[in-house]
Amino acid sequence: MSDMSPEQAHWFEKKKQKKALKLALRRRPEDNPLRITSLMDALTIILIFLLKSYGSDPINISQKPGEMLLPKSVSTTNMANAVDIQVTASTILVRNKAVVNVKNGKVDANSKRDGPDGFFINPLFKKLKEEAKALKAAEKQGGRPFKGDAILAIHKGTPYRLLAEVLYTANQAEFKTYTFAIVKMRE
Repeated sequence: MSDMSPEQAHWFEKKKQKKALKLALRRRPEDNPLRITSLMDALTIILIFLLKSYGSDPINISQKPGEMLLPKSVSTTNMANAVDIQVTASTILVRNKAVVNVKNGKVDANSKRDGPDGFFINPLFKKLKEEAKALKAAEKQGGRPFKGDAILAIHKGTPYRLLAEVLYTANQAEFKTYTFAIVKMRE
């Protein structure tokens, strides 16, 4: 280096400094205090938990001995997303709201359009018609298409006549496809 001019020595020194700086930058760990992988792991776990807990049961039916007991089955078909109608020993409910009372397996004749022998239950029709209207309005705003699906949870001891009345009334209110709720048994 002694035979170099001062300009060459200065240039050589600058080049040496640049090389050392580049090497130091390559070796220096990046300053990144936020670790995105651990955050993504936590968000994934939370998402899976929420999907599992909210997506497992479309309706919640509480069973009470003598009041509401569902039949048992080994069927593997999932219930569709639909309006739920419950017929207990003492009440007919739509979306867990009481609509009309049941006494001794019958609806009061005053609640029927055609008297004691009629199949049309006025309060049930009115409530189901409101539900159909709301579902159609939701469809127009980009919701799921209205298909007229209903989930029926019928107490085990319900007379067939009452079941037929409920089905007839639901059909008149535009609910034409039925899924019956059951208690799934292990095979």
